[in-house]
Amino acid sequence: MKNDGKALRNIVLISQLAICVMVPTFICLALGIWLDKRFGTWFTVPLLFIGMAAGARNAYVLAMNTVRQDKAKKDKAEEIEIERKVEEYRKKQEKDSSDIKR
Repeated sequence: MKNDGKALRNIVLISQLAICVMVPTFICLALGIWLDKRFGTWFTVPLLFIGMAAGARNAYVLAMNTVRQDKAKKDKAEEIEIERKVEEYRKKQEKDSSDIKR
């Protein structure tokens, strides 16, 4: 059951990455084609490369943010587990010390 949420999260991330790459690429491509038809120039190829570069940058930023969020969640879970174990150890030490005093 826990893996289902992670699988859905991964599917959403892949979809977001695809959209982050495709949108700037297609916008720049459409703009280049429009400029070429309007002014008789050859802006399509440079704008296509600019769009792909922008899409790659967007995908990189999204991926790095996801990695940072996952690391923060993992660190938080580890910190909570350590605190739980320390508290458990303290209780055990208090119990042992009260048994020794008797």
